[in-house]
Amino acid sequence: MVPPDLVDKVLGALDPAGVVDLAAALVRINSVFDPEAGTSEQEAAEFVARWAERQGFAVAVEEAAPRRPNVLVTLAGSPGGDRTLMFEGHTDVVTPGDPAAWTHPPFSAAIVGRRMFGRGTNDTKGNLAAMLCAMAAIRRAGVPLHGDILGGVLCDEEGAMTGVQDFIRRGHADRVSAAVICEPQDGLLCTSQKGAVRARFTVTGRMCHGAMPLSGLNPAPAVAEILRGLEELEEEACRTLGRDPDLNWPSFTPTVIQAPPEGPAQLNVVPGRAVVLVDVRTIPRQSHPAIVERLRRLAEETRRRVGQATRERDRRRGVTRDPEPGVAVEILSDRPCTQTDRGDPVVRAAAWATRAVTGREPAYGGVPGATDGTFLAAWKGIPIVTLGAGDREVPHQVDEWVDLDQLVETARIYALTALAYLGSPQP
Repeated sequence: MVPPDLVDKVLGALDPAGVVDLAAALVRINSVFDPEAGTSEQEAAEFVARWAERQGFAVAVEEAAPRRPNVLVTLAGSPGGDRTLMFEGHTDVVTPGDPAAWTHPPFSAAIVGRRMFGRGTNDTKGNLAAMLCAMAAIRRAGVPLHGDILGGVLCDEEGAMTGVQDFIRRGHADRVSAAVICEPQDGLLCTSQKGAVRARFTVTGRMCHGAMPLSGLNPAPAVAEILRGLEELEEEACRTLGRDPDLNWPSFTPTVIQAPPEGPAQLNVVPGRAVVLVDVRTIPRQSHPAIVERLRRLAEETRRRVGQATRERDRRRGVTRDPEPGVAVEILSDRPCTQTDRGDPVVRAAAWATRAVTGREPAYGGVPGATDGTFLAAWKGIPIVTLGAGDREVPHQVDEWVDLDQLVETARIYALTALAYLGSPQP
Protein backbone atom coordinates (compact mmCIF):
# COMPACT_ATOMS: atom_id res chain seq x y z
CA MET A 1 0.00 0.00 0.00
CA VAL A 2 2.91 2.36 0.80
CA PRO A 3 6.47 2.12 -0.60
CA PRO A 4 8.80 0.50 1.97
CA ASP A 5 11.25 3.40 1.87
CA LEU A 6 8.54 5.82 3.02
CA VAL A 7 7.51 3.44 5.79
CA ASP A 8 11.10 3.20 7.01
CA LYS A 9 11.52 6.95 6.80
CA VAL A 10 8.46 7.70 8.92
CA LEU A 11 9.07 4.97 11.49
CA GLY A 12 12.71 6.06 11.75
CA ALA A 13 11.56 9.59 12.56
CA LEU A 14 9.34 8.46 15.43
CA ASP A 15 11.05 8.78 18.81
CA PRO A 16 9.80 6.14 21.30
CA ALA A 17 11.20 8.04 24.28
CA GLY A 18 9.40 11.15 23.05
CA VAL A 19 6.06 9.32 23.15
CA VAL A 20 6.65 8.24 26.75
CA ASP A 21 7.90 11.67 27.82
CA LEU A 22 4.95 13.50 26.27
CA ALA A 23 2.47 11.08 27.83
CA ALA A 24 4.08 11.53 31.24
CA ALA A 25 4.04 15.32 30.96
CA LEU A 26 0.33 15.29 30.10
CA VAL A 27 -0.56 12.88 32.92
CA ARG A 28 1.20 15.11 35.46
CA ILE A 29 -1.28 17.89 34.64
CA ASN A 30 -4.47 17.56 36.65
CA SER A 31 -7.13 18.19 34.00
CA VAL A 32 -10.18 16.98 35.90
CA PHE A 33 -12.98 19.47 35.27
CA ASP A 34 -13.70 20.62 38.81
CA PRO A 35 -14.67 24.30 39.12
CA GLU A 36 -14.62 24.14 42.92
CA ALA A 37 -11.04 22.85 42.93
CA GLY A 38 -10.06 25.25 40.14
CA THR A 39 -8.95 22.54 37.69
CA SER A 40 -9.96 22.12 34.06
CA GLU A 41 -8.46 21.23 30.67
CA GLN A 42 -6.95 24.72 30.34
CA GLU A 43 -3.40 23.87 31.48
CA ALA A 44 -3.23 20.66 29.45
CA ALA A 45 -4.49 22.44 26.34
CA GLU A 46 -1.95 25.24 26.71
CA PHE A 47 0.81 22.67 27.17
CA VAL A 48 -0.22 20.85 23.97
CA ALA A 49 -0.41 24.13 22.04
CA ARG A 50 3.13 25.11 23.10
CA TRP A 51 4.47 21.66 22.28
CA ALA A 52 2.83 21.64 18.85
CA GLU A 53 4.11 25.11 18.00
CA ARG A 54 7.67 23.99 18.84
CA GLN A 55 7.20 21.09 16.42
CA GLY A 56 6.31 23.55 13.66
CA PHE A 57 2.60 22.79 13.35
CA ALA A 58 -0.12 25.31 12.67
CA VAL A 59 -1.99 25.64 15.96
CA ALA A 60 -5.35 27.16 16.88
CA VAL A 61 -6.82 27.37 20.37
CA GLU A 62 -10.59 27.84 20.72
CA GLU A 63 -12.63 28.03 23.89
CA ALA A 64 -15.54 25.60 23.77
CA ALA A 65 -16.62 26.73 27.26
CA PRO A 66 -14.96 28.89 29.94
CA ARG A 67 -11.51 27.44 30.76
CA ARG A 68 -12.24 24.50 28.45
CA PRO A 69 -10.30 24.99 25.21
CA ASN A 70 -9.99 22.85 22.12
CA VAL A 71 -6.61 22.77 20.40
CA LEU A 72 -6.41 22.17 16.64
CA VAL A 73 -3.04 20.98 15.34
CA THR A 74 -2.68 20.91 11.54
CA LEU A 75 -0.12 19.31 9.27
CA ALA A 76 -0.82 20.54 5.74
CA GLY A 77 -0.26 18.21 2.83
CA SER A 78 0.56 18.91 -0.76
CA PRO A 79 -1.70 21.36 -2.60
CA GLY A 80 -4.65 19.73 -4.29
CA GLY A 81 -5.21 16.95 -1.77
CA ASP A 82 -8.88 16.19 -1.32
CA ARG A 83 -8.78 14.34 1.99
CA THR A 84 -8.33 15.40 5.60
CA LEU A 85 -7.63 12.76 8.21
CA MET A 86 -8.47 13.71 11.77
CA PHE A 87 -6.81 12.20 14.80
CA GLU A 88 -8.98 12.89 17.86
CA GLY A 89 -8.02 12.71 21.52
CA HIS A 90 -9.25 14.49 24.62
CA THR A 91 -7.50 16.36 27.41
CA ASP A 92 -10.00 15.85 30.23
CA VAL A 93 -9.79 12.98 32.69
CA VAL A 94 -12.19 11.71 35.33
CA THR A 95 -11.61 12.23 39.01
CA PRO A 96 -9.03 9.97 40.67
CA GLY A 97 -11.27 9.60 43.70
CA ASP A 98 -9.36 9.12 46.94
CA PRO A 99 -5.65 9.60 46.16
CA ALA A 100 -4.79 7.46 49.18
CA ALA A 101 -6.36 4.46 47.42
CA TRP A 102 -3.72 4.64 44.68
CA THR A 103 -0.46 2.71 44.84
CA HIS A 104 1.24 5.66 43.13
CA PRO A 105 -0.03 9.26 43.26
CA PRO A 106 -2.65 9.63 40.51
CA PHE A 107 -0.86 12.48 38.73
CA SER A 108 2.71 11.21 39.15
CA ALA A 109 3.01 9.25 35.87
CA ALA A 110 5.06 6.70 37.81
CA ILE A 111 6.79 4.11 35.62
CA VAL A 112 7.22 0.61 37.00
CA GLY A 113 8.74 -1.85 34.57
CA ARG A 114 7.05 -1.19 31.24
CA ARG A 115 3.88 0.31 32.71
CA MET A 116 3.05 3.94 33.41
CA PHE A 117 0.54 4.57 36.20
CA GLY A 118 -1.69 7.60 36.64
CA ARG A 119 -5.06 9.10 35.82
CA GLY A 120 -5.25 9.48 32.05
CA THR A 121 -2.40 7.14 31.15
CA ASN A 122 -4.93 4.82 29.55
CA ASP A 123 -7.89 7.14 28.89
CA THR A 124 -6.59 8.85 26.95
CA LYS A 125 -3.51 11.01 27.45
CA GLY A 126 -1.23 8.16 26.45
CA ASN A 127 -2.99 7.85 23.10
CA LEU A 128 -3.14 11.64 22.78
CA ALA A 129 0.66 11.68 23.08
CA ALA A 130 0.91 8.83 20.56
CA MET A 131 -1.16 10.66 17.93
CA LEU A 132 0.78 13.91 18.36
CA CYS A 133 4.13 12.12 18.13
CA ALA A 134 2.91 10.25 15.04
CA MET A 135 2.10 13.58 13.39
CA ALA A 136 5.51 14.95 14.41
CA ALA A 137 7.26 11.92 12.91
CA ILE A 138 5.49 12.41 9.58
CA ARG A 139 6.45 16.06 9.57
CA ARG A 140 10.11 15.33 10.40
CA ALA A 141 10.26 12.63 7.73
CA GLY A 142 9.08 15.13 5.12
CA VAL A 143 7.04 12.55 3.20
CA PRO A 144 4.49 13.93 0.71
CA LEU A 145 0.88 13.78 1.82
CA HIS A 146 -2.01 14.17 -0.58
CA GLY A 147 -4.21 15.74 2.06
CA ASP A 148 -4.02 17.26 5.53
CA ILE A 149 -3.78 15.77 9.00
CA LEU A 150 -5.83 17.51 11.66
CA GLY A 151 -5.11 16.74 15.29
CA GLY A 152 -8.22 17.49 17.31
CA VAL A 153 -7.23 17.85 20.96
CA LEU A 154 -10.66 18.32 22.46
CA CYS A 155 -12.12 19.06 25.88
CA ASP A 156 -15.02 17.52 27.80
CA GLU A 157 -15.17 14.06 26.27
CA GLU A 158 -15.90 12.57 29.68
CA GLY A 159 -18.92 14.83 30.22
CA ALA A 160 -21.39 16.35 27.80
CA MET A 161 -18.88 16.28 24.90
CA THR A 162 -19.12 20.03 24.41
CA GLY A 163 -15.64 20.06 22.85
CA VAL A 164 -16.51 18.00 19.79
CA GLN A 165 -19.87 19.71 19.45
CA ASP A 166 -18.16 23.11 19.40
CA PHE A 167 -15.63 21.76 16.89
CA ILE A 168 -18.47 20.74 14.59
CA ARG A 169 -20.49 23.93 15.04
CA ARG A 170 -17.49 26.05 14.04
CA GLY A 171 -17.35 24.19 10.71
CA HIS A 172 -14.06 22.37 11.27
CA ALA A 173 -15.59 18.95 10.65
CA ASP A 174 -16.74 20.03 7.18
CA ARG A 175 -13.29 19.33 5.76
CA VAL A 176 -12.72 16.04 7.61
CA SER A 177 -13.08 13.01 5.34
CA ALA A 178 -12.26 10.37 8.00
CA ALA A 179 -11.24 10.21 11.65
CA VAL A 180 -9.17 7.99 13.91
CA ILE A 181 -10.53 8.16 17.45
CA CYS A 182 -7.60 7.66 19.81
CA GLU A 183 -9.08 5.75 22.74
CA PRO A 184 -7.92 2.67 24.68
CA GLN A 185 -9.11 -0.39 22.74
CA ASP A 186 -6.17 -2.73 23.42
CA GLY A 187 -5.13 -2.77 19.78
CA LEU A 188 -8.56 -3.65 18.39
CA LEU A 189 -9.80 -1.88 15.28
CA CYS A 190 -13.26 -0.80 16.41
CA THR A 191 -15.64 0.02 13.59
CA SER A 192 -18.81 0.39 15.66
CA GLN A 193 -19.88 2.08 18.88
CA LYS A 194 -22.89 1.62 21.08
CA GLY A 195 -25.47 4.35 21.06
CA ALA A 196 -26.75 5.97 24.24
CA VAL A 197 -30.08 7.35 25.41
CA ARG A 198 -29.91 8.98 28.84
CA ALA A 199 -33.15 9.72 30.67
CA ARG A 200 -34.42 11.07 33.99
CA PHE A 201 -37.65 9.79 35.52
CA THR A 202 -39.14 12.10 38.16
CA VAL A 203 -41.81 10.74 40.48
CA THR A 204 -43.87 13.22 42.49
CA GLY A 205 -45.76 12.06 45.56
CA ARG A 206 -46.58 13.89 48.81
CA MET A 207 -44.19 14.19 51.72
CA CYS A 208 -45.42 12.96 55.11
CA HIS A 209 -44.45 11.36 58.42
CA GLY A 210 -43.16 7.81 58.18
CA ALA A 211 -45.56 6.76 60.96
CA MET A 212 -48.55 8.07 58.96
CA PRO A 213 -47.80 7.08 55.34
CA LEU A 214 -51.45 7.23 54.29
CA SER A 215 -51.48 10.98 54.90
CA GLY A 216 -49.06 11.46 51.99
CA LEU A 217 -48.11 9.52 48.87
CA ASN A 218 -44.90 7.51 48.77
CA PRO A 219 -43.04 7.67 45.43
CA ALA A 220 -41.30 4.34 46.14
CA PRO A 221 -43.92 2.07 44.48
CA ALA A 222 -43.61 4.08 41.26
CA VAL A 223 -39.82 3.80 41.43
CA ALA A 224 -40.17 0.02 41.79
CA GLU A 225 -42.53 -0.06 38.79
CA ILE A 226 -40.03 1.93 36.69
CA LEU A 227 -37.21 -0.45 37.62
CA ARG A 228 -39.36 -3.46 36.74
CA GLY A 229 -40.33 -1.86 33.43
CA LEU A 230 -36.71 -1.15 32.53
CA GLU A 231 -35.81 -4.76 33.19
CA GLU A 232 -38.62 -5.88 30.89
CA LEU A 233 -37.46 -3.49 28.14
CA GLU A 234 -33.94 -4.87 28.38
CA GLU A 235 -35.11 -8.47 28.28
CA GLU A 236 -37.31 -7.73 25.26
CA ALA A 237 -34.41 -6.06 23.41
CA CYS A 238 -32.04 -8.94 24.16
CA ARG A 239 -34.62 -11.53 23.17
CA THR A 240 -35.60 -9.90 19.87
CA LEU A 241 -32.22 -8.51 18.75
CA GLY A 242 -29.73 -10.92 20.27
CA ARG A 243 -26.08 -10.24 21.02
CA ASP A 244 -24.15 -7.99 18.66
CA PRO A 245 -20.84 -9.72 17.78
CA ASP A 246 -18.82 -6.55 18.43
CA LEU A 247 -20.92 -4.61 20.92
CA ASN A 248 -22.44 -7.35 23.07
CA TRP A 249 -25.97 -6.94 24.52
CA PRO A 250 -28.22 -3.87 24.55
CA SER A 251 -28.97 -2.57 28.05
CA PHE A 252 -31.45 -0.41 30.00
CA THR A 253 -29.61 0.40 33.21
CA PRO A 254 -30.92 2.45 36.14
CA THR A 255 -27.77 4.07 37.52
CA VAL A 256 -28.94 6.64 40.08
CA ILE A 257 -31.95 6.44 42.42
CA GLN A 258 -32.54 9.39 44.74
CA ALA A 259 -35.40 9.92 47.17
CA PRO A 260 -35.48 12.74 48.00
CA PRO A 261 -33.47 14.13 45.05
CA GLU A 262 -32.15 16.97 47.19
CA GLY A 263 -31.53 17.52 50.87
CA PRO A 264 -30.88 14.85 53.51
CA ALA A 265 -32.90 11.65 53.57
CA GLN A 266 -34.51 10.80 56.90
CA LEU A 267 -35.73 7.42 58.09
CA ASN A 268 -39.00 8.75 59.52
CA VAL A 269 -39.93 10.92 56.53
CA VAL A 270 -41.69 9.73 53.37
CA PRO A 271 -40.05 11.78 50.58
CA GLY A 272 -42.20 13.87 48.32
CA ARG A 273 -40.15 13.17 45.18
CA ALA A 274 -37.83 10.58 43.70
CA VAL A 275 -35.56 10.56 40.67
CA VAL A 276 -34.30 7.62 38.62
CA LEU A 277 -31.50 8.18 36.10
CA VAL A 278 -31.30 5.66 33.28
CA ASP A 279 -28.44 4.86 30.92
CA VAL A 280 -29.68 3.00 27.83
CA ARG A 281 -26.96 1.56 25.59
CA THR A 282 -27.99 0.45 22.12
CA ILE A 283 -26.76 -1.66 19.26
CA PRO A 284 -27.15 -0.71 15.58
CA ARG A 285 -30.48 -2.45 14.90
CA GLN A 286 -32.32 -0.54 17.65
CA SER A 287 -34.46 2.50 16.89
CA HIS A 288 -33.76 5.42 19.20
CA PRO A 289 -37.13 7.13 18.50
CA ALA A 290 -38.85 3.87 19.41
CA ILE A 291 -36.85 3.65 22.65
CA VAL A 292 -37.77 7.21 23.58
CA GLU A 293 -41.42 6.40 22.94
CA ARG A 294 -41.19 3.26 25.12
CA LEU A 295 -39.67 5.26 27.98
CA ARG A 296 -42.49 7.79 27.74
CA ARG A 297 -45.02 4.99 27.66
CA LEU A 298 -43.37 3.46 30.75
CA ALA A 299 -43.85 6.74 32.61
CA GLU A 300 -47.53 6.87 31.72
CA GLU A 301 -48.12 3.17 32.49
CA THR A 302 -46.34 3.59 35.83
CA ARG A 303 -48.60 6.49 36.79
CA ARG A 304 -51.71 4.52 35.82
CA ARG A 305 -50.73 1.17 37.39
CA VAL A 306 -49.49 2.61 40.67
CA GLY A 307 -52.53 4.88 40.87
CA GLN A 308 -54.90 1.97 40.28
CA ALA A 309 -53.17 -0.28 42.83
CA THR A 310 -53.13 2.51 45.44
CA ARG A 311 -56.78 3.33 44.78
CA GLU A 312 -57.80 -0.29 45.39
CA ARG A 313 -55.81 -0.49 48.65
CA ASP A 314 -57.23 2.83 49.81
CA ARG A 315 -60.78 1.63 49.10
CA ARG A 316 -60.24 -1.46 51.28
CA ARG A 317 -58.88 0.71 54.09
CA GLY A 318 -61.39 3.51 53.80
CA VAL A 319 -58.74 6.10 52.85
CA THR A 320 -59.56 9.12 50.72
CA ARG A 321 -56.69 10.80 48.85
CA ASP A 322 -55.40 11.38 45.32
CA PRO A 323 -53.73 8.01 44.65
CA GLU A 324 -51.87 8.82 41.44
CA PRO A 325 -48.23 9.94 41.56
CA GLY A 326 -46.85 12.33 39.01
CA VAL A 327 -44.47 10.47 36.71
CA ALA A 328 -42.49 12.37 34.08
CA VAL A 329 -39.54 11.39 31.91
CA GLU A 330 -36.99 13.76 30.40
CA ILE A 331 -34.52 12.70 27.68
CA LEU A 332 -31.14 14.09 28.70
CA SER A 333 -29.13 13.01 25.66
CA ASP A 334 -29.55 10.88 22.57
CA ARG A 335 -26.46 9.60 20.75
CA PRO A 336 -26.97 7.09 17.95
CA CYS A 337 -24.83 4.05 17.28
CA THR A 338 -22.02 4.38 14.77
CA GLN A 339 -20.92 1.78 12.26
CA THR A 340 -18.20 2.08 9.63
CA ASP A 341 -17.83 -0.48 6.88
CA ARG A 342 -14.60 -2.47 7.15
CA GLY A 343 -14.00 -1.71 3.50
CA ASP A 344 -13.92 2.04 4.12
CA PRO A 345 -10.55 3.60 3.19
CA VAL A 346 -9.76 4.69 6.75
CA VAL A 347 -10.42 1.21 8.12
CA ARG A 348 -8.34 -0.39 5.38
CA ALA A 349 -5.52 2.08 6.11
CA ALA A 350 -5.59 1.25 9.82
CA ALA A 351 -5.69 -2.48 9.08
CA TRP A 352 -2.70 -2.23 6.76
CA ALA A 353 -0.80 -0.14 9.32
CA THR A 354 -1.53 -2.72 12.02
CA ARG A 355 -0.15 -5.51 9.85
CA ALA A 356 2.91 -3.47 8.91
CA VAL A 357 3.77 -2.61 12.52
CA THR A 358 2.81 -5.80 14.37
CA GLY A 359 3.12 -8.48 11.71
CA ARG A 360 -0.32 -9.72 12.73
CA GLU A 361 -3.75 -9.61 11.17
CA PRO A 362 -5.88 -6.94 12.85
CA ALA A 363 -8.59 -7.96 15.28
CA TYR A 364 -11.85 -6.06 14.92
CA GLY A 365 -14.30 -5.04 17.60
CA GLY A 366 -16.73 -2.41 18.82
CA VAL A 367 -16.56 0.32 21.44
CA PRO A 368 -18.82 -0.54 24.40
CA GLY A 369 -19.26 3.15 25.28
CA ALA A 370 -19.53 6.41 23.40
CA THR A 371 -16.69 8.66 22.23
CA ASP A 372 -16.35 12.03 20.54
CA GLY A 373 -16.51 10.03 17.33
CA THR A 374 -20.20 9.47 17.98
CA PHE A 375 -20.91 13.10 17.10
CA LEU A 376 -18.52 13.16 14.14
CA ALA A 377 -20.33 10.18 12.64
CA ALA A 378 -23.90 11.11 13.63
CA TRP A 379 -23.83 14.83 12.87
CA LYS A 380 -21.47 14.90 9.89
CA GLY A 381 -21.44 11.36 8.47
CA ILE A 382 -17.67 11.06 8.94
CA PRO A 383 -16.36 7.46 8.81
CA ILE A 384 -14.50 6.69 12.02
CA VAL A 385 -12.28 3.92 13.36
CA THR A 386 -11.42 3.78 17.05
CA LEU A 387 -8.10 2.31 18.14
CA GLY A 388 -5.47 2.86 20.75
CA ALA A 389 -3.28 1.44 23.48
CA GLY A 390 -4.64 0.34 26.83
CA ASP A 391 -6.69 -2.41 28.40
CA ARG A 392 -10.36 -1.57 27.80
CA GLU A 393 -11.31 -2.50 31.38
CA VAL A 394 -8.85 -0.05 33.00
CA PRO A 395 -10.34 3.41 32.27
CA HIS A 396 -11.71 5.25 35.34
CA GLN A 397 -10.22 2.70 37.76
CA VAL A 398 -7.83 3.27 40.63
CA ASP A 399 -4.20 2.59 39.58
CA GLU A 400 -5.02 3.25 35.92
CA TRP A 401 -2.09 2.22 33.73
CA VAL A 402 -0.88 1.79 30.16
CA ASP A 403 1.70 -0.55 28.68
CA LEU A 404 4.50 1.59 27.26
CA ASP A 405 5.50 -0.86 24.53
CA GLN A 406 1.92 -0.97 23.29
CA LEU A 407 1.77 2.82 23.45
CA VAL A 408 4.83 3.21 21.21
CA GLU A 409 3.44 0.54 18.89
CA THR A 410 0.20 2.53 18.70
CA ALA A 411 2.08 5.71 17.73
CA ARG A 412 3.65 3.76 14.86
CA ILE A 413 0.25 2.45 13.78
CA TYR A 414 -1.19 5.96 13.83
CA ALA A 415 1.69 7.27 11.70
CA LEU A 416 1.36 4.53 9.09
CA THR A 417 -2.44 4.86 9.05
CA ALA A 418 -2.03 8.49 8.02
CA LEU A 419 0.62 7.55 5.48
CA ALA A 420 -1.63 4.90 3.93
CA TYR A 421 -4.73 7.11 3.91
CA LEU A 422 -2.99 10.21 2.53
CA GLY A 423 0.12 8.80 0.91
CA SER A 424 -0.97 8.75 -2.72
CA PRO A 425 -3.32 10.78 -4.89
CA GLN A 426 -6.89 9.56 -4.75
CA PRO A 427 -8.58 8.55 -8.00
